[in-house]
Amino acid sequence: MMSLESFPFHPSFDREYIAELFDNEASYFLEIVEHFFNNIPAEMSDLNHTFVSGDKLGFAKKLHKLSSMLGCVGQVEFSKQCKKVEQSFLQTQEFVVPQEKMIAELQEILLHIQKDYEKLKSYQ
Repeated sequence: MMSLESFPFHPSFDREYIAELFDNEASYFLEIVEHFFNNIPAEMSDLNHTFVSGDKLGFAKKLHKLSSMLGCVGQVEFSKQCKKVEQSFLQTQEFVVPQEKMIAELQEILLHIQKDYEKLKSYQ
């Protein structure tokens, strides 16, 4: 079984954080990512709905929830960015990063998570 520390994660992952959080245990990490993928379609659907309907506060709150979910699977930088965008919106009612860009980046991150999940699973 491969250790999380030595796994060639995409650079968007915080490898040290993942190894520490999951005690370097790949099977535990895979379990959490599976749980993540069971929940992310509904979350993305909600995020898109808030965007299309013009519910900016709802969008910001959705980002907050997604930031926690992404942090749990090692996407620490994007998680921080989601929190920053949400905080800034709550203070100024403006998005420091356009909503469309956040959605596009999130979709890209999900692809990285999916690819590395499948790669890690094949090593098991």
